Amino acid sequence: MRRTLILLVLPLFLAAPPLLLAAAPLAPKAQWEKDIADQNVAYSQKPHAMLKIQDSVYLGEGESAVLIGVKGKPASWKWESKPGAKGPLLLAVKGGKLNVSKDGKPVDPKLVSQSVPVDTDVDVAGFSTQVSAGVLGYRVFVYNQKNPDALTFKGVSYFPYDPAFRVTARFTPDAKLPPRVFKTSRGTDKQFFHAGDAAFMLKGKQVTLPFYTDSHDPKQVKDMSAFFRDDLTNNGAYGAGRYVDIADFGAFPPKTIAIDFNEAYNPNCARSRHYTCPLAVDVIPLAMKAGEKDPHFKH
Repeated sequence: MRRTLILLVLPLFLAAPPLLLAAAPLAPKAQWEKDIADQNVAYSQKPHAMLKIQDSVYLGEGESAVLIGVKGKPASWKWESKPGAKGPLLLAVKGGKLNVSKDGKPVDPKLVSQSVPVDTDVDVAGFSTQVSAGVLGYRVFVYNQKNPDALTFKGVSYFPYDPAFRVTARFTPDAKLPPRVFKTSRGTDKQFFHAGDAAFMLKGKQVTLPFYTDSHDPKQVKDMSAFFRDDLTNNGAYGAGRYVDIADFGAFPPKTIAIDFNEAYNPNCARSRHYTCPLAVDVIPLAMKAGEKDPHFKH
């Protein structure tokens, strides 16, 4: 998820030397343009770019996987969970912890969150994630720096920026922050917590949109996301819905929030089958010609 970073400029009477001054916040459209450029880099150019993922494994308690492949053939590396499989890297979850061995020798699990090299242009990396609603396990990716998906990537496609889709909403918090379970793109469940509802006018219609967060502790709520469908879903916008994030609202709960639907983006599963994405069920009864388009449609 992308986050907008707001930088504060010191008043003149407290001014720091020029090199220490924070940059002024970008105008909304300029921030949108920067975020799209950053998204393109993150998707295809970084060492652990999404489109460089070649294979993935999701492991819960008691589950294991072996990495198999042929040295010198980057495209051959993949995970195997069948008993008896042999390969240089073994993963297993025991007692809620990830155990890792490479060539029969233990590997510090912390290295998995950074990188474990396997072959020329191939490494693995992963993190803790939900493998079912509220249940943590591990997701570990195989990255191939020469993955054709990354090399042929042409960039994301967005509707033109429209300031009418930037709104200020009244926010009504849900004091209990109750859990909400979503079906995912992989047929599993993910749990988030209902932070509250945003109410606003858009294109002459009154809209109420729920927002969710990762924590049920109000003191830990620093950002929120909405997962929405609209009249363009499956007709120019991605079929599983789109997401929009808000942050930098100060202490939770805020009284109002600024939502820029020009920043609405597709979940990662729109471009990679290796992710587990919540399927949106909340509906905005409008054709939301703002935000990211469906990458599978010709526009």
